[in-house]
Amino acid sequence: MRISRKTVLGAVVAAGALLTTAACGGGGDDAAGTTSAGTVVVPDPGGDLGKAMKTAFFDPFEKQTGIDVVLSPGEFDAAVVLTGVKAGAPAFDLVNINGAVLQRFRDGAALEPVDYTLWKAGDRDKISPVKAADDAVPAYYISVVPAWSTAKLGGQALTSWADFWNVEKFPGKRTLAPGAWGAGGATFEIAALADGVDPKNLYPIDYDRVFASLDKLKPNLVKYWETGAEPIQLLTGGQVTVASAWNGRVAGAQDKGVPVASTWNQSILQYDNWAILKGAKNAGNAQKLLAFMMEAQPQAEFAKAITYSPANSAAFDLLPEERAALLPTSPKNVASAVTQDYAWWTSPAPGTTKTNEEVAIERWQTWASK
Repeated sequence: MRISRKTVLGAVVAAGALLTTAACGGGGDDAAGTTSAGTVVVPDPGGDLGKAMKTAFFDPFEKQTGIDVVLSPGEFDAAVVLTGVKAGAPAFDLVNINGAVLQRFRDGAALEPVDYTLWKAGDRDKISPVKAADDAVPAYYISVVPAWSTAKLGGQALTSWADFWNVEKFPGKRTLAPGAWGAGGATFEIAALADGVDPKNLYPIDYDRVFASLDKLKPNLVKYWETGAEPIQLLTGGQVTVASAWNGRVAGAQDKGVPVASTWNQSILQYDNWAILKGAKNAGNAQKLLAFMMEAQPQAEFAKAITYSPANSAAFDLLPEERAALLPTSPKNVASAVTQDYAWWTSPAPGTTKTNEEVAIERWQTWASK
């Protein structure tokens, strides 16, 4: 269910053409014949994520406010979006930005401050485990987890990334996301944890230690997966026994009776952010939509529609225990999770003019070519 993060710094969400969104903007009459309270233009991520957002956020917001949520499909390009903001003609009002890409928008002064006066009392304090910022709010959380074929391992169960590396105890081939994705596939964090790095001391990542760890696993790596669906495909096809995978993909496969399992221990938390673009035509409506989406009830409805964790921790009070058990940041699952440090990934690497992510990708390409 997860959109692939194959592009550098991760793919974030889909986007549409500026002319199309402009044509959809402004007031007018809706299908029921009532007067529209205006519009708010949002990129449509499509797939299960898009359906979940529409069901939990956009449709209820339209009914409550009369504001039309215009979903704009298409391919997202952060550079193009930033160019539009710089030109004073942002293509969207409210956008969903991957955590590793957010800094580019901040560096470009491309974001409006969030108007927290519109939020229900206490909601901002409930945003967890990553706190809401002045210009962006965590949208949801997913996890990269160790997954395996129960058909091949039977009653054996992995409990850590160190077990992922342990081919003697858990025999079979492996697959990881490519390090060319930088932070996207969490492969650098995984390799460090597998080598025994304490999660509390994970950053700054020790590249030498990471690649020494990867050297140990390399003979047992079949390939580096390229889409979110591929780890499950490789597990069910028998090409691998163990894989890193996004939690939603594992849960979706289990729902269909596929013999796979995973552990939450040392899961790598990743997250996207909601933000309002600087100069957005419908900024006021975007602020209202953002405030609505972050309420506990819509957040709970979102978590019922897709196995992504809500950003508002109060949503867990509204979820059945069996549903919460499937979500990365439920009180039980988050206790052993490791949250990716996007601030570190986007910071300049010591002694260079490049970011830590750019250095990691370069080193990966050299290592992978050997």
